[in-house]
Amino acid sequence: MAQDTIKCYDSPDDVVNAMVEDFIAFTNEEIARTETCVVGITGGTVVNGLLEMLNSPEYIDRLNWERVFFVWTDERFLPQSHEDNYYNRVKPYLLCKARGAAHFLPINTESKTVVEAAGEYEKEVQTVLKACKKGGLDLAILDLGEDGHTAGLFAGSHALRITDHDVVAVEDGKVWERISMTFSFLAKTDAVWFTVTGESKKAALTKVLYQREDYEDTAWDKRIGRVLPGAVLSQEDMTWYVDKAAYDDVH
Repeated sequence: MAQDTIKCYDSPDDVVNAMVEDFIAFTNEEIARTETCVVGITGGTVVNGLLEMLNSPEYIDRLNWERVFFVWTDERFLPQSHEDNYYNRVKPYLLCKARGAAHFLPINTESKTVVEAAGEYEKEVQTVLKACKKGGLDLAILDLGEDGHTAGLFAGSHALRITDHDVVAVEDGKVWERISMTFSFLAKTDAVWFTVTGESKKAALTKVLYQREDYEDTAWDKRIGRVLPGAVLSQEDMTWYVDKAAYDDVH
């Protein structure tokens, strides 16, 4: 299995600047190859900054919005008007500027149980992939929690081992119930980018990177229970966008 690519920058702003150029290049290449690009995104300041910059006058016309489909890898089961809902946090950077042809498919968390919300979103994701004639995401942009969780999947959660669903309710997570794509589904993603910034993430990043080295020859499903969730996925195309506060001296 290929070694992870680590791109380290001075600050979170520098991380976002680098990701914008890489994102435009990645999506344009995928669109040229397959006509569409399906991207999984999560919450967090880096992803919010990425979307804000993509919608700026400098970049908005460089992205083929009509051919990119954005789906959420995970979401907190909170009303979309709640300040801690990921989609609510990104709307100010997005919907007021993005081209009308942009495809953003947030998880509907209104007036449903978390299980119902997960089931409905699974169908929506499957509809998008079928329309694009794809078996999985082209790109997933994930975050790493301070405890090593990713995409709403926490160490010890029942959701880690679910293989018969693409999207699942996470009722044993921290603080909130959540909806998350499963590892069995994320494992089918062509490319995975992790974003990790800030000194508070340093301990988790250190442990995850060492675990990834220790288990680099182990399939993703055999890593579950042995490593933190952030160390589970084993795509050959795995890139880490980090800043010095999170990564300096880790290596």
